[in-house]
Amino acid sequence: MYFLLIVLSLISGFDHPESVLPSGNVLYVSNIGRTLDATGKDGDGYISCVDLTTHKVTHFFDSLDAPKGMALYGQTLYVADIDHIVGIDIPTRRRVLDLPIPGTHFLNDLALGDGKLYASATDNGKVYEIDLSSLSCRALPLSDTVTGANGLCYDGAHHLLYCVGVGHWGSNDGRVVAIDLSSFSVTPLCNYRGLLDGVDRVGDTLYFSDWRGVQDSKGVILALDLRSHAVSEVPLGGGAGAARTFIAGPADFCVHGVEFIVPETLTGKILFIPRP
Repeated sequence: MYFLLIVLSLISGFDHPESVLPSGNVLYVSNIGRTLDATGKDGDGYISCVDLTTHKVTHFFDSLDAPKGMALYGQTLYVADIDHIVGIDIPTRRRVLDLPIPGTHFLNDLALGDGKLYASATDNGKVYEIDLSSLSCRALPLSDTVTGANGLCYDGAHHLLYCVGVGHWGSNDGRVVAIDLSSFSVTPLCNYRGLLDGVDRVGDTLYFSDWRGVQDSKGVILALDLRSHAVSEVPLGGGAGAARTFIAGPADFCVHGVEFIVPETLTGKILFIPRP
């Protein structure tokens, strides 16, 4: 079953966009590069900057390999880039940090909470914690591996880190879990399984994206009720715009006001979709 997807607007011309991060009237977009190689050190990755009023797109920072998740702390934009985290000073657009993360070659998403940066590693199922004051780094001693760890979302009120996983590649068995940042216990939140990527929370609803396989490209966004743990496909419809029936690679999206901003990785587009 597929819902009719109504896109309020879209922006084209990106190179395998992976993550979006709004800040005021600006949207930062990470681009893996011309080739969809998530771990290739080819130097063709970059960060775009989008004016959310005019939709004008400019290059913000070049000379990255395969940038993915981003987080903003003060005037520094942090970017996960394969096996290290890059810090970019926003006013000067200069690289101010290049922090290697040992033990991984597939850093994916970033989340910020209480002065700490959390980074998922898809290749080893770990989540790393970086203290932004000391720049010390450790792998969290989780009670269970999050296979194919991908999207992260920080919940400060409950001291939790939500994480969704890709799962075993080709098996579509990635999970949605909550990580207790005090006990480091990993708790599955539902029985849903998929090729999961992005995650964001609004109130008692946790939204997450599922590619449903790279070949089919019939990706969706789903809603998890954190009270009942029921999962439903988001009926992405309503309003005026271009009709679709799927998202071709819904990566690290965000909820921004009344809409989802979704990087459609396989088409090189950013979609702006009304939120029900």
